[in-house]
Amino acid sequence: MGLRGNQKLNSIMQSIYTGLIFIAIAILIRFFPNLLAGYNNLSQRERENAIANGLPKFASIVFVIMGLIVIAGYFLAIWLGKPSLSNGISILTTLIGVVFIIVFGNWFTKERVR
Repeated sequence: MGLRGNQKLNSIMQSIYTGLIFIAIAILIRFFPNLLAGYNNLSQRERENAIANGLPKFASIVFVIMGLIVIAGYFLAIWLGKPSLSNGISILTTLIGVVFIIVFGNWFTKERVR
């Protein structure tokens, strides 16, 4: 296996590891919601609202989707014949996912009428 083969293998592993890290973060957030940025700064009432409204579940679902998109993005890039595209997919997925969690996550701390 030459230098190009090693680069291709590293690219595979990088995308797969990134996707698996996102999925691991999702599992951790589901069981330890205080890992979410800003969660510890919430008042007790806002924390209760966040738990009742499903903030940890929402964040974990978004992270799982991000992980699956990154992993699938690598295979899509290979299928299209542009393996370097997988790095762009990883970065774009991370940026959009984090913005999505920040924008919509704030909604979960508000008290909802049921």
